[in-house]
Amino acid sequence: MKAVVYETYGEPNVLTVSEVPKPSIKSNEVLVQVRASGVNPVDTYFRKGIRPVDSFPYIPHFDIAGEVAEVGSAVNNVQIGDRVWATNAKGASAEYVAISADLVFPLPVDNTFEEGAAIAMPFMTAYLSLFNRGHLQSNDSVLIFGGAGAVGHAAIQLAKNAGAHVIATASTEAKATIAKAAGADDVIVYQTEDLVTRVKELTNDSGVSLILDMSLSENMKKDLEMIKVGGRIITVGSPVNNTPPLLWRQLNMKHASLTGVFLFTAPRNELIDAGNTITKGFSTKSLQAHIGKVFSFKEAANAHEAVEKKEYDGRVILIHS
Repeated sequence: MKAVVYETYGEPNVLTVSEVPKPSIKSNEVLVQVRASGVNPVDTYFRKGIRPVDSFPYIPHFDIAGEVAEVGSAVNNVQIGDRVWATNAKGASAEYVAISADLVFPLPVDNTFEEGAAIAMPFMTAYLSLFNRGHLQSNDSVLIFGGAGAVGHAAIQLAKNAGAHVIATASTEAKATIAKAAGADDVIVYQTEDLVTRVKELTNDSGVSLILDMSLSENMKKDLEMIKVGGRIITVGSPVNNTPPLLWRQLNMKHASLTGVFLFTAPRNELIDAGNTITKGFSTKSLQAHIGKVFSFKEAANAHEAVEKKEYDGRVILIHS
């Protein structure tokens, strides 16, 4: 089968299309013929060696949508021909991927494969952040950084559907429009408005109950000014500096919590519950995928470059055809 691979760490040009062995499945797994896969920022970290890979040649990406081609002998929840989506599908940029059957979820008939690949990591990350780690309640106020980005856009929809008051950030008016369309009650354009001042105005100086932060090292000081006493800060990422010093005194004075979320190590039962709930949301059309750009399978290098340069709001997708 064909797959996007790299044989050394480096820039996007290390990505090539090669012939690799088709995976075999275990009794509890299914083989998915991949129709579309998603490119996430974490995929570029692996490619550059910021995070190590197991071995070379390495097949990147984790998000897929496709059709079940084979099922293991112990599988009874999935059938050949089922349309599915999944994340944590190691080696997603290949024609076929083997994955545990309990980690694939039905792709609603009204959703394209591109949309299925766009659902995966952003919606899973947003759901775990809001509900499993952040314990979001319907009367909470939540501040979501990067409302036009993939995770932020997903989080706005999930939080709004749960009844929370949603405040999002955006760098431009165009991105603010995207966040508003996703359901944000208020959007703060932080390049023209003071974020802390505006959040305090919107919350009558009490602060927000929950913050989803996409870049902790840049925002921690402001987070601790904006969080209410007893609030929760969920750290989705910290790409500029992933070992920032902890502002412990400020955290302690706010009686607040600072919590990490990491999809690759999340408990399996939480992933299954999240995936089923997300699928239901797409089935009822209360959730919408956010696609920025679709590239062909052979344009993987261009797709990685686009992700690194943040050229598009929403998901960058590879179409496998």
